[in-house]
Amino acid sequence: MNPPDQLIDDLRLLEPPEPFRLNPWIVAAVLAVLVSLWWLRRWRKTTHGARAQAQAIRQAHDDALAELERLFALIEREESRPYAMESSGIIRRYIETRFALSAPRRSTEEFLAEAQQSPKLEPQHRALLGDFLRICDLLKFARTFANRAELKELHEAAVRFVKETRQTAAPATP
Repeated sequence: MNPPDQLIDDLRLLEPPEPFRLNPWIVAAVLAVLVSLWWLRRWRKTTHGARAQAQAIRQAHDDALAELERLFALIEREESRPYAMESSGIIRRYIETRFALSAPRRSTEEFLAEAQQSPKLEPQHRALLGDFLRICDLLKFARTFANRAELKELHEAAVRFVKETRQTAAPATP
């Protein structure tokens, strides 16, 4: 062992360490893995979101038809005002889920004005919806009554609207 006064001289004789160098192939491989993982996560997220949205739309369709079928008992008892209130609520909730139009908390005029501008609704569906909601408003607010045949016709219009607007094709994934 060297005496302590020569220790500094011994350290000066040591070679400096080599600087750290990155291998470009390793850097490229790590970047490729990271980009692949990011892309895979993004793809899964978008396809899962599209599938979840399509499932929600199918569920809204089935729920609307089931609720309208449940309301048919009100037609038999000729309860026009409760039928109009419930059926318009069902159709408005269906529209909000199916077409992403804000329907439940708007007046009929406000909603129909937005629906006229929306490319999501076909013109024949806009007309059918407008007639349906106006008749429901008459039954709800004007205190008029409808007989069994008129209520059946109104019910068939609601069911026809839901069936005709059912999403048939799967949405395209971005």
